[in-house]
Parts: sequence; structure tokens; C-alpha cells
Amino acid sequence: MMRMIRWSWRELTRPRGVTPHPRHARWRETMARGRVRSRSSQSGVALLVVVSAIMIITVLVSEMNYGARVRLLLASHQREEVQAYWLARTGINMYKLILAGNMALKNSSMAEYGGMFGVNLGDALWQAVPFISTGLMRMLFVSGGDVDEFEEEEIREVATTGAVSDEIAEQSREELSTGHFSDKHFLDFDGDFNASIVDEDSKVNLNAFSTRTSADILQEELTATTLYGIMSGQEQDQWFYDRDIDRWEIIGNVADWVDSDNARCGLRSGYEDDLYNSIEPDPYLAKNVPFDSKEEIRMVDGWEGEVYDKYKDRITVWGAGKININTASREVMFGLLKAYCQGTPADSVVEHCQDTMAEQVMFSDWQQASEFTDYLTNNCGCTADDNMANVISTSSTVFTVTSMGVVGDTTVTITAVLDYGDSGSGTMKYWRVD
Repeated sequence: MMRMIRWSWRELTRPRGVTPHPRHARWRETMARGRVRSRSSQSGVALLVVVSAIMIITVLVSEMNYGARVRLLLASHQREEVQAYWLARTGINMYKLILAGNMALKNSSMAEYGGMFGVNLGDALWQAVPFISTGLMRMLFVSGGDVDEFEEEEIREVATTGAVSDEIAEQSREELSTGHFSDKHFLDFDGDFNASIVDEDSKVNLNAFSTRTSADILQEELTATTLYGIMSGQEQDQWFYDRDIDRWEIIGNVADWVDSDNARCGLRSGYEDDLYNSIEPDPYLAKNVPFDSKEEIRMVDGWEGEVYDKYKDRITVWGAGKININTASREVMFGLLKAYCQGTPADSVVEHCQDTMAEQVMFSDWQQASEFTDYLTNNCGCTADDNMANVISTSSTVFTVTSMGVVGDTTVTITAVLDYGDSGSGTMKYWRVD
């Protein structure tokens, strides 16, 4: 057999009898191994590029997906926030309607007839609706206004939380399609609102200090006397004693904050600003104009913490300055009797008088300040001094409405102060959205 021999070009052209130099052979082997390594390196680089590209694309896609989810959640929260806001506005607007009707009733000829039967129509309408909620509306509409068909626990639940059972909620969505709204049920919407009303004329108005002058004696001013009255009594005396707080001093600090001068009133002399210009890290000065909100009272020296928390429900910065004795709390009425009954009656006498008055107001409201002072003298053994008639009233004109809208996990609360003293449609004095 013939042997097949493969010859390279270099071997064919090499002169016969000449053998390749060993160094050349080694060189050719090195070059061959280099070509193999080169091809391996190129394959590794290509693999690294592919892996890097996949990683970059994965990161980009993940980032785009995350960004899209965040934008979707933000849009969803914003939508819920807008819905909750307008639900809260619904509560405000419903009370504006009630108060406008209340003022119209107060100024009508029916008010005089109501007074003949011991009913003060000036406050009757808003007092009849101390709170409004979607739960209450669903219950009333489903029952046709007859709440007697519901269990007492259900009524209590609506009064405290505004919530109703799923059955009532579903029924209210399905059965209230009438008239022009047949394409949309009246209560067929997402979310709820819960609104309540408080009259500011049932409290002590601290902005009344803004009219005082440096010549006025603090202990003789009616607002200061009233404020000291609600801080009086054995329990109150002990509370201030335990904390080493001088009541007249902190009352004077409030007066100094809103009056127009720079001198401290009361028993302590000096400049008002000395109480605040050394506060760290942000000193400030006494305002010397009326309060803009109740929260601002915390800036007054002595009112930063416990004092404000204890008396915040008995004081206000809005109102005509007189206290409505038909709506004032028991604590405020206690202070009035302490401050303006001659001889500063003992706590037991004041409490007995309050119990007696509670029986009276169950049947009729006070129609005039003189009627109230005469009742004290004739039935309580507590003779009112001449100043009491100047600090009390029998109706309210300024109200705070607080309305909360809830959609999903989003809550929006609106606080509005409405003044109906000069206008039957009301004037907005304060507006806050939380």
C-alpha cells in the first residue's frame, strides 16, 4: 500500500537534505498555542459582554417596572385623597346649609312664638344635628327616617364611629335610585365622611383681651375674671399648687400676647418680649395682635403643655365674646358662677345650683340673660353681680365644623370656623386641611 503523506509548502520547497532548525520548530509551536489562546480570550470577552448586557437590561426593566408601580400607587393615593377631600367638603357644606336655615329661623317671626314655649329657635336646628355621617344618612334613608327599627347597638355604633353594617350599606346603594338620579344611586359611592359641629360662643374668647389698654387692671377685666373663674375650685386650686403655677400670671401672659403695648400687665413688671427673646433655638417676640388660631395659644409663656391641654375645650379665639349659657359646658358654667356670684360661693353651692339648673333646662332654654340671673337669685341662693349680664348670651353665631373624609387608607380632615353674626350666609373665619 502506498502511504499517503501530507506535505506542507515549506517542506516541499525546502532543499533536499536540509532539516528545519529546532528553534524554528519551537517558534511554530508557540504561534499555534497563541492562536488557540487568542480564540479562547475572544470567546471569554464575548461571554462577558453578553452577561453584562443581560444584567443591564434586567436592571433597566426592573427599574422601569418599579417606577411604573410607584407612579400607579401615587396616582391611586392622589385619587383617593381627592375623593376624601370632597367627601369632607360634603360634611362642611351640609352644616353650612343647616346653619343658614338656623339663622333664617332665628330671624323669622316663628322665633318669638318658639320663645313663648321655652324653645330658643336660634340654636334649635344645629343642636338637633350634632353630627352627620354617611352611616347616619344610610340608616335614615333605608329606614325612611324611622330609626326605631334598628337595634340600640347599631344606633350607638353609628353615633360613635359613623359605621353601619354591610347589609345596610349595600341596601342604601341599591334602593335609592329616584328621579333625575336614576342612573346613579344617591349613596352609591366609595368612602365615608363624618362631620360634627361645636359653637365657639360656649367658650371663653381670649381675643377679647386685644381691646385692653395699659391702664386697665387685669383683675378687674371681665375676660380675665371669667378665665380665672374656670380655673377656680378646690380641685383646680390643688392642680395649680402642685405645679407651682400662678393663675393670674399666665392669664396676664395671654393678655400681653394680644394687647397692643409692650409692657407686662398683672403684678409683674417688665417687657413682654423678655419672656420669649431668650428661647432656644428660635426666639420670638410677643405678637401684640389677636390670635389667628387656637394652636397659637401654645406659644404663650405658661400655656405650652399641660395648661393648654387641660383648658383647650373651654377657651377659644373666635366669637362675639359672650358665653352662650344654653350651650356652655358644665365646667364653663361652674366658672361663671364662681366668678360672678357674690361672695365667691363654695364648690358645693355651685354644684347644687348647676343640678337645679339642669332640671330647668330640660324643659326650656334661657331666653334672656336677665331671666338667668333672676333664676340664680330665686332658686339657687346665688346672687349674680352686675357684671354677669355683660358676659353671657342666649344664642350662638360662631361655629367650628370638623369634617373627616375617608377613602381606603386615605383620610382628609377639614376644620372650618363659620361666623353668622353679620351675614345670614356666614363668613369663613378659618380653614384648615389635614
